[in-house]
Amino acid sequence: MTTLRSIVSLLTAIFRWLAVASVAAMALLIAASVLMRATATPLGGEHELIELMMVAVVMLGLAYTQKAGAHISIGLLGDRFPPRWQAGLDLLAVVLIAASCLLIGWANLRVAYDYATDSPMSTDFLSIPLYPFKIVVGLGFWLWGLQAMVGLGEGVDADAKGEHQRHQDTGT
Repeated sequence: MTTLRSIVSLLTAIFRWLAVASVAAMALLIAASVLMRATATPLGGEHELIELMMVAVVMLGLAYTQKAGAHISIGLLGDRFPPRWQAGLDLLAVVLIAASCLLIGWANLRVAYDYATDSPMSTDFLSIPLYPFKIVVGLGFWLWGLQAMVGLGEGVDADAKGEHQRHQDTGT
């Protein structure tokens, strides 16, 4: 499990920096577009590039957001249960996240294959192929699911270490 954790952690860090690079590229492209409009020679197709980069930013950031615990969650009902039930609900949530991400990732990778082989799809103005972005979507969802599972394992390990530490502190 430690090897899986380190691989998922490395991939999450790589995806995070690719997302940061995409945001930087978007900012530079928007700035260049604004400057070009000021000189009356606008860039063509920058809106398509920005849209595709937004897809990359979101998909590449899913796993890191999971690792940071920054996805939106509402504990109106779950926080009222005893800690054991809350742990069970957390486990159920991770199972549902992992299963959903696995299915969505697989579906997007199948569509990417179709776009690359049988029925090519591309953007309207610049004719940029869409299959690489479908691959990013699929891999982003898969890594999110893996990060959720690894994060649950880290939480269980931390709870076990904390329980062990409490026993040592109390002498029981």
